[in-house]
Amino acid sequence: MLLSDNMSRMTALKSMLLSERNRVALSVISAILCSVFELIIWVYLYLVVSAIYHGQTVAVYLLLMCMAVIMRYALYGLAVWQAHLAAYHIIQKVRQHLVLALAKMRIDKLRSLSRGDIEKRITDECQSLEPLIAHHGTDIINGLLMPIFMVGLLFSIDWRLALIALIPLPLAMGAQIWMMRGFAERQQKYNQIVAHLHQAQMEFLRTIGVMKLFAVDADSYLELSRTLQTHHKMVTRYTQIMIGAWVTFVTLAQISLILILPVAILFTNAGQLTLIDLVMVVCVCVGLLKPWLDLTQVFAQIQQSLIAIDRILPLCAETESHALHPSCLTLLECRELVVKRDLHHTILQQVNLRVYPGQRITIEGESGVGKSTLIASLRGELMPTSGAWYINDQPITDINDESRSDYLASVDQHVVFFSGSLRDNLCLTKRHVEEYEVWQLLTGFGLAQLVQRLPEQLDCQIGEACRSFSGGEMQRLAIIRAAVTKAPILILDEATAHLDIFTEQNVFETLRLYAPEQIQLIISHRANQIKQVDRRLVLQNGQLRELNDE
Repeated sequence: MLLSDNMSRMTALKSMLLSERNRVALSVISAILCSVFELIIWVYLYLVVSAIYHGQTVAVYLLLMCMAVIMRYALYGLAVWQAHLAAYHIIQKVRQHLVLALAKMRIDKLRSLSRGDIEKRITDECQSLEPLIAHHGTDIINGLLMPIFMVGLLFSIDWRLALIALIPLPLAMGAQIWMMRGFAERQQKYNQIVAHLHQAQMEFLRTIGVMKLFAVDADSYLELSRTLQTHHKMVTRYTQIMIGAWVTFVTLAQISLILILPVAILFTNAGQLTLIDLVMVVCVCVGLLKPWLDLTQVFAQIQQSLIAIDRILPLCAETESHALHPSCLTLLECRELVVKRDLHHTILQQVNLRVYPGQRITIEGESGVGKSTLIASLRGELMPTSGAWYINDQPITDINDESRSDYLASVDQHVVFFSGSLRDNLCLTKRHVEEYEVWQLLTGFGLAQLVQRLPEQLDCQIGEACRSFSGGEMQRLAIIRAAVTKAPILILDEATAHLDIFTEQNVFETLRLYAPEQIQLIISHRANQIKQVDRRLVLQNGQLRELNDE
């Protein structure tokens, strides 16, 4: 399956279906044969009624009709079964494709997406494909073929009645299209509201503990309340439109029976139509309504599935960055870096910096001055307004995330560990890490005894290990995880904020001994207390300057 953000929804749907072509083909063929056998049932019904009217035996016709009914439902079951299998496999492939696309997505674009919106697209939007593929595909085939077959049956009885039966169809379809105009825009707006609702719910749940602690309302609650009200208004309006369209279509579609019945009776009285034909005309007209109504019922759901495809495709954007072949780092440079929040607020202005292997540099400054912004541009989480960071004269903005990770490791205040053992979490790097390296760092960081007391030491599950470590100790584990990568550049963005001065100094001494040629960029509010520093920089008014110049 190949999906891209420049695809149309129908091209993307075709690509999805082709990924399960065998199951889809079997489902389509079964659905077509199902409609054919349904027509055969109607033909045998006509023959049974005719035989009864003329006093003939009906056993053979009834037997054949029962066989046709069994075949019809067997084929219908096969069609739906294969459609469900295809749908589940397609949904799984789409989700895998999205996860892979997110893994390859540039980190700055990934950071711009809200977690709630990503979750909604991967879970809800992908699941919206299931009704279209698993259910509505068979219904659409039956809904398109059966009216043709039924009208053909009417033509075989009396062509004039068949033409009368077709009169309401364009009226009903025209009314349906007119009343459903703007559906795509409304559905898109609805999806945006739902995405905001998901985000508001997550923010509310994240802050509910603080709100209960202080017994106050918060912005997250107000935002959740506003999004719920907006969602309610949208659903109310949406329901009114859908009910109106449904009632209008059903009313117009039922006119065919009202028009045909008196004309058929008139033809019967005139001797132009037999009583058997009259009964069959009425039955066929009633049967003609069902596929029309089925199509109307699934119309909105089909549109919703197609709009879900529109929301999935933007996550499949192709990245234009390229790989940087691994080589020894000779220079890390920041050239004319400018970052603006908007037209009137410049965060970083013409920042220049050259850093060589083995240098340890501290960057300090007041809160909100732009230290984290400077580091975010280096990590690729933020696209600068102009200028760039360079690794060996190669712009970081042109390097993909995998190549960037070969050169750069980073730790901030927010520690995240994954399910698995402590060893798995500490050795996430692509390089093979010897166990003695881990113990060397654990010893230098003052954590060796704590790990040795764990039930399975490094193989202890992280959930159990977390209960044995404090916040500062977990932060040191995160620094160890970054250190064992032996990346040429190590960024510590307030990563030692929870450590006391003595422990912090031990951490920095251990890091220098473990990787003496590593560039270490340290963001700290107490940078003046860090020893063995080659350069001390301060960020003021959007520019870097040397503290030693004072």
